[in-house]
Amino acid sequence: MADTAENIIPVRLSSTISSDSVNDIKGRRSQELIVGLCGAMGSGIKSLKEQMILCLKQNGYHVEHIRISDLIAEFSKVNTTSLNNYQRYNTLQDLGDKLRETHGHFICAELAVLSVQERREAIYGNDTSELTKNTKKTAYIIDQIKHPSEVELFHQVYKNNFYQVGLLRTVSERIQNLKDEGIESENITKIIERDRKSKNKNGQQVEETLQLADYFVKNLDTDVMRRSVLRFIDLIHGVNHITPSKDESGMYSAYSASLGSACLSRQVGASIMDFNGNIIATGRNDVPAFGGGLYTSESSKDKRCFNKNGCHNDRHKSLLKNEIKNILEKYKLKDADHLADEIMKETKAKYLIEYSRAVHAEMDAIVSLARNTNIGTTGNTLYCTTYPCHVCARHIVAAGIKRVVYIEPYEKSLALQLHDDTICQPDHSPSSDKVLFENFEGVAPKRYAKFFGYNRKRKDAQGKPINYSIEESYHVDTQYLDSYGDYESKVIQNLKSKFEINI
Repeated sequence: MADTAENIIPVRLSSTISSDSVNDIKGRRSQELIVGLCGAMGSGIKSLKEQMILCLKQNGYHVEHIRISDLIAEFSKVNTTSLNNYQRYNTLQDLGDKLRETHGHFICAELAVLSVQERREAIYGNDTSELTKNTKKTAYIIDQIKHPSEVELFHQVYKNNFYQVGLLRTVSERIQNLKDEGIESENITKIIERDRKSKNKNGQQVEETLQLADYFVKNLDTDVMRRSVLRFIDLIHGVNHITPSKDESGMYSAYSASLGSACLSRQVGASIMDFNGNIIATGRNDVPAFGGGLYTSESSKDKRCFNKNGCHNDRHKSLLKNEIKNILEKYKLKDADHLADEIMKETKAKYLIEYSRAVHAEMDAIVSLARNTNIGTTGNTLYCTTYPCHVCARHIVAAGIKRVVYIEPYEKSLALQLHDDTICQPDHSPSSDKVLFENFEGVAPKRYAKFFGYNRKRKDAQGKPINYSIEESYHVDTQYLDSYGDYESKVIQNLKSKFEINI
């Protein structure tokens, strides 16, 4: 029989209680912010950086600005100050590619982490026991992030303290911005495409990186941007009684729906909101079940692809590749297998999606309304975690949806090319008689619950609202400075101060 607690720890009451374990641990909440900025070429990151620094300083933060392009140039021992704008952009892209090729995809983020530590040490001293444990309000602005691996490293190192802010701007506005810098149209096209998605695996991948943001800001004008940045800072600290926008609620609902998907390719969610802001349907990508709807974890016979020999779309694409190979061999072409591989990789064959068994999230949301004869789709807004494919796009148009909001891009989609008569984007001649497909702005779903959930009292004993300031507030998505082992030791030490313990 195991010993009881009394047998293991003989306890005698102490005359004083000197410490509170919970408050001691809460006192180790970090007050640092690591804010990474990400935006496509020409989106106006400089303006976002200036507004972020201004707003943080106004709210009691000491701010350090770390520019990754400067770190790249310094590490590579290349002076870019004498180059014109296009030469500078192109040179930095070359240097970044070379660094990632030589030192791995994390190198730019690693240089930024080193800079953060050096600056912290310069400001607060070099006591190694406290080197990474600063509790003063300090913000490090990382300007700017270009690769998903960099986001991954920042999250691994700084956990909840790291926030990526994504800046959105239409293509036409970005092109004009770069023209204003004196860059020729031909060169603008080159650097924008290379920035968006470099063909070099070590190159910039801003399109993919941007959709990893925790908060999205549209660059409409300076005042609008400042208000959005201030809202972001308020939300981090849980002040000013902020509630979600319609778009934030709609996208969170879509994201929540996506978590029910067991698709082997990706989880996608969708929701439909009426004019008054009510969610009237949700959907996810998964295999349809007899009787209506999709298979779920409660289905008696769950025939989703993980229970049915894997992804059928991939299997049929593999069969197509073999058919191509057989035709090439029929004409006695050498390396038929390699050629078939190249055809599948370098043509639109790699984008084939019609062999999938899954109903797409957008279709599932629309069809779920069709099963309810009391509600229609006309004139409503559809939120989707991923840009709709061209198959879903035509159903969206036919359903009478007026507006589509998305986060993640979807390279396989030909929606705009095939349906430019009925679909538009903000940078492709917006029209009142077309369905508007636009980027999501606001709090990303992954931070939604923390930003909008109650984390402390909102009213006093008389029922009056309590207003908190940023200066006196910790982050609502708390990151602690120590490991759980450190906190175990702290609790045990507090216990020893209250009682005399023989262990």
